[in-house]
Amino acid sequence: MDECKLERIVGLVSLGVGLALLAAPARTIESFGMGEHNELGRFLSVRNLILAAGLLYSENPASWLRARAISDAADAALLAGGAAFGAFPQSRSMLGVAVAAGFSALGFILARRLG
Repeated sequence: MDECKLERIVGLVSLGVGLALLAAPARTIESFGMGEHNELGRFLSVRNLILAAGLLYSENPASWLRARAISDAADAALLAGGAAFGAFPQSRSMLGVAVAAGFSALGFILARRLG
């Protein structure tokens, strides 16, 4: 699969996550391993929708991929710290850390390949 298709998929995933967080913040944020922090869900919704718009409509997606990768790395750190200090349930948070770290790595790799 080429980089442009993967970049579009990352944009569509960002859109889907943003819409899920907007429609059902409590359920979505809990499924990510962040407990019952609805205000965090609303923030992440806006962030994901902005990143999706940039990824799907920008003429320079590499910078948007870097922003997506940085935000995913921040999510992984937030989840790991929250689990370590008891703010988030450990069993679910570790899956969220793995997913966020994986998407972060993918974003950085795609951004480098796209320029």
